[in-house]
Amino acid sequence: MQYSKLSKYSKWFHKYFGLVLILFIAWMSFSGVLLNHPDLISGVNIPAFLTPNQYHYKSWNRSSLIELQYLKQNPETAIGCGKAGVWITYDGGNTFTSYNEGLPESLYYLKTADLFVFEDGNTLFLAGTKGGLYKRYLDDSKWVSVDLPLPDADIKKILHINDRLVLFSDSDVFSSAFSAEKFHFEKVTASQESESEYVSLVDLFFELHSGSIWGFPGKLLFDLAGIILFFLSVSAFYSWYYPWKRKKQKPFGIQSSGRVRRMFKWFFKYHLKLGIWAALVLLIFGVTGFFMRPPMLVALTNGRISKVLYPGHLDENPWHGKINNALYNKSKNQIVIETTDGFWQGKADFSEPFHKYKMNVPVFVMGTTVFENIDSVTCLVGSYNGLFRYNSKTDISYDLLTQREADNISSVMPADIMITGYFITPDDEVFITSHEKGLLPVDNAQTNGRFQMPEEASQIGFPMWNWLFEIHNGRFFKDWIGGFYILIIPLGSLLYVLIILSGVYDWFYIKFLKKRESNEKRKKIKFDNHIKKTGKTKVETN
Repeated sequence: MQYSKLSKYSKWFHKYFGLVLILFIAWMSFSGVLLNHPDLISGVNIPAFLTPNQYHYKSWNRSSLIELQYLKQNPETAIGCGKAGVWITYDGGNTFTSYNEGLPESLYYLKTADLFVFEDGNTLFLAGTKGGLYKRYLDDSKWVSVDLPLPDADIKKILHINDRLVLFSDSDVFSSAFSAEKFHFEKVTASQESESEYVSLVDLFFELHSGSIWGFPGKLLFDLAGIILFFLSVSAFYSWYYPWKRKKQKPFGIQSSGRVRRMFKWFFKYHLKLGIWAALVLLIFGVTGFFMRPPMLVALTNGRISKVLYPGHLDENPWHGKINNALYNKSKNQIVIETTDGFWQGKADFSEPFHKYKMNVPVFVMGTTVFENIDSVTCLVGSYNGLFRYNSKTDISYDLLTQREADNISSVMPADIMITGYFITPDDEVFITSHEKGLLPVDNAQTNGRFQMPEEASQIGFPMWNWLFEIHNGRFFKDWIGGFYILIIPLGSLLYVLIILSGVYDWFYIKFLKKRESNEKRKKIKFDNHIKKTGKTKVETN
């Protein structure tokens, strides 16, 4: 195929598919830059009426309630937590009231992953939030922040181990001598026996997509590329709209102003220049984005590359951004840490390196939502894959909802009931909370009118970061297009990559191939004319 003919098809594809995807590309670039810097938008909350119905809290769904702890001294009082902050009931669960005074006002940092209750005299509560650790006595009017070595640490779990209180954030471990009056947390060195020599493809693609693979400078570079992509969307629309409008006005003798013509030339000029300068990063956006959502994410799940081949900087902390949960086995005086790299086990005093610990229990790719020790050999493990009782002696897991042995459960395909929380009442009734269905009784438990979510909770909005993220990954549109939402990102990314490649080809054709093609055409004409005049098949050239 001739270069000019291929360019004709390429221009058509670049123009019309670019126009079709112009809003998609503009939004993805705009939201991507903001998502790269959560702290900048963490204080902005989106009202509930601006979010689709699927994101509204109902019956304690969507992790609005992930645990509920009853006081031993007063079983009618219980405190619970989740993404909607902390809630308290004084009547055994018949009514709940907000208990968030003093916690972060930002819904982004209000998310509470764990609670600790200490009853000795004046009852003490500790709340591990995305914005740090907070404490409050039952008689207090509000929560107060607890100083940590790393402020605003994303706390995942609070464990009482012997005479110490141990906190697990997403990246670090902190420890303090236990005193209900005062805490002094210090960072604990939790080493690993043998650090992995590999990096998962999921981590690689996610870090490439944001530019964080090259640290903060990499994020800024990718932010710049995102801004350029937004400009390309605007300039593409204007470069189409101006000729179209001019064509419509021509029969009426209407002329565009000089300012409008100059604006068109300026947009067109820098659409070409900036597009080719940022082409490599723009392609990285599309290729990585294609694999970052199901169903294409499945292709990366078990993939990995050697750290030697990792193109960026690896954090020296082997736990960085990987810790999801932890439990303490008192009889063995051991801690098990659940991470994106799997399970790690070690001594509770951190005197020895943690070693990889194999547990034959299904865990969804997003990590555990329930991780509690039952006795010396069994623990409870819950995730979007379901709720399981794991026996370390037999290395067998049983599904608590079906009473069947766990077998061949995919870590990337969620179960019908996606577990987000678990609690037991003083009467030994078991309840779970799930992502979509909310609070559900297990076995013979009955709600009997209890555990109704208050109206106040249903009116809670959405953190702007999460709101942008849900649109960015396509889930936002599930209420309107159903299961087809899962195709938005892979199809959009595929067409976007082809648009970038066609643009690069068009630029390369104009810059190099068109001139070469013109020279070849002139030579052919000269050769044909020579034959007509002389009948000879050889043309002498200087």
